[in-house]
Amino acid sequence: MTRKTWIALVTLAGAAFATVTVELLPAGLLAMMADELGVSEGRIGLLVTAWALTVAALSLPLERATRRLPRRTVMVVAVLVSAGAALLAAFAPAYGVLVVARVVGAAGHGLLWSLLVPYAASLVDERHLGRAVSVVLVGPTAAGVVGVPLGTALAGVAGWRAVLVGAGVLLGVAAWALVRVLPSAAASTAPAVAPTSDDSRPVRDGTLVPVVVTATLGALVLVGHFQLFTFVAPIVTDVAGFDAAALGGILALFGATGALGLAIAGPLSDRYPRTALPATAVVFAATALALVAVDRSVVVALIVIGVWGVMIGLFPPVFQATIMRIASERSRGTAGAVVVTALNIGIAAGAASGAWLLQEVGVGWLAPVAAVQIGLAALGLTISAVRGARPRGPRPADGARPPARPEPADRR
Repeated sequence: MTRKTWIALVTLAGAAFATVTVELLPAGLLAMMADELGVSEGRIGLLVTAWALTVAALSLPLERATRRLPRRTVMVVAVLVSAGAALLAAFAPAYGVLVVARVVGAAGHGLLWSLLVPYAASLVDERHLGRAVSVVLVGPTAAGVVGVPLGTALAGVAGWRAVLVGAGVLLGVAAWALVRVLPSAAASTAPAVAPTSDDSRPVRDGTLVPVVVTATLGALVLVGHFQLFTFVAPIVTDVAGFDAAALGGILALFGATGALGLAIAGPLSDRYPRTALPATAVVFAATALALVAVDRSVVVALIVIGVWGVMIGLFPPVFQATIMRIASERSRGTAGAVVVTALNIGIAAGAASGAWLLQEVGVGWLAPVAAVQIGLAALGLTISAVRGARPRGPRPADGARPPARPEPADRR
């Protein structure tokens, strides 16, 4: 990849860092926001849930509504909307205004994330697609490791409202950087009209069905993961037998191995574009099942939790790179929105179903149930890979393929 391509990808990662930091900040500001607004911490926590549901509900409709507009322009506007929403939240006089600000911010966030990965994919040829996606996804990883802890610490000194003002300014800087760095047009920008075949027959994009199937199976993997991760504390203390004081260190191990997974995801996906996703899902399922055995010894528990961290660092970039490879160029925007929707549904469904399992059958059942679900998803992804039925682009209505086009070179 060229130097300009790297700079563009890092800029996209910076925008991702800013928006995900704003998304997750309420988790670190619960007590302060609840005290000042006179509501319970639970109601502040619902701001994160409302964000996820808004993203899941609006990402695809907003992408479809803006698909004829320049992608860079839409991303910049989405970031600016998120910036305005952060400032509105900072000056919210009551909880209701804060909810409105979060919903507006989530809409901008969802639209941005529908386009981030497809835009990154448009900057490189397919040989480097996995690396490009991994670079962009450094942003949300850094948000969880750096952005949220830093924002929480600053809020203890300057207050949560000042932190949200700072977040709004950061988003404004990100929008400015997108304008300055990104090319004005990208190869994956959707056409203004649907293409037709040479004899003017309507063209059906045969890539959308496998995109939806793969995204659904990927969401099932995430349901299993978040059934476990949402309740990692009781898994660590009640199943593995660690003291509560050890939880911070174990989470640090999980985060460090997650960063390792993210680092190897790009090269792995580029080296094995068809098999990387099902192989990752298979190992993920085995790791979830191995959590049953974390009570055997401290060493076993640390190894299993470390491998689990690698898997969740590895899976999202491999998953999204695979979706971009499946989708035709003109459907990548829609595919990006489908991915964002699947991710948020997986997170919400995993947390909710995990809570039900914890209450009804106990923490010991979380790992086996999650392993079965991830295993079923891995089976589906493996079948798809073995069949190898990957449509390469839009098809005429009678099923014939249009002439193949050469892969693009890196965009400079």
